[in-house]
Amino acid sequence: MKTILVINDHSAEACHAIAFAKLMAEKNYANIIIANTCEVNKKVFENVLAGNRFDYPDSSLPVEEVIPRLLVPHDDDNTFKPEVKEIDISNINETELAHLVNKEQIWLMVKGMSDDSPSSTFKINVNYLLNKMLCPLMLIPANWQIKDIERMVYIADLRYCRLHIVRYLAEMAKVISANLSIAHISAKGLPHMEEKYALDVFSTEISKNVNYNQLYFNNIRERNISIAVDVLKNGLHNDLLVMVNHRYHFEEIIGNNITDKLPANLIIPILIFPY
Repeated sequence: MKTILVINDHSAEACHAIAFAKLMAEKNYANIIIANTCEVNKKVFENVLAGNRFDYPDSSLPVEEVIPRLLVPHDDDNTFKPEVKEIDISNINETELAHLVNKEQIWLMVKGMSDDSPSSTFKINVNYLLNKMLCPLMLIPANWQIKDIERMVYIADLRYCRLHIVRYLAEMAKVISANLSIAHISAKGLPHMEEKYALDVFSTEISKNVNYNQLYFNNIRERNISIAVDVLKNGLHNDLLVMVNHRYHFEEIIGNNITDKLPANLIIPILIFPY
């Protein structure tokens, strides 16, 4: 059984991330772990779960009441109802959290990202976590509209494309019939790949080894990464960008370090795999 772990710092962006994690859990038959960065009111949590489901968001409620209401199962018997567990991570460091993630074999970690000044006082070194844990991290912008992912793109130099990442993404894409593409952008210092050669590599090394009929390839020859990312988002309408931590233009897209706020041009979810 897959498990999704969500960082909950009781901010509005955390609520948003939890709502998306629930959608992901229902579609991927995964359970949810809410990792609380501060002590929660268990009585509030229990009382709200005993009530009726409501649609997020409800700005009249405090955050600590919104979150458990988000997790009330749908009445539809055909919808998978994930098991939800809470844990307290308020007194553990990044090494201990990474150990927990690996020990529990977490399939995906989710974290909400602020569009303005972060409202949380909990600071976690995301870069350190990605160096220690085995699962990918999905960052959800606070103003992104929650929905099924329709088009996901893995940005990589095709010559170093990681097959296990493509297989992971194909598995995620299958359950929602999403398109999955690999966008080849040559690593710094390497020449462009000729179209025929690139297509041959994609076909023989990637496509034939991944069982997914909605897997595509784009050979991006644009050297300006900002323009290339804009094309992937707005021209090709991808709604999930996938990268490997500190590899192939990562710093140009994200920056040297992952903070609590994404760059202004990244208004869609980002999925980052450990190096």
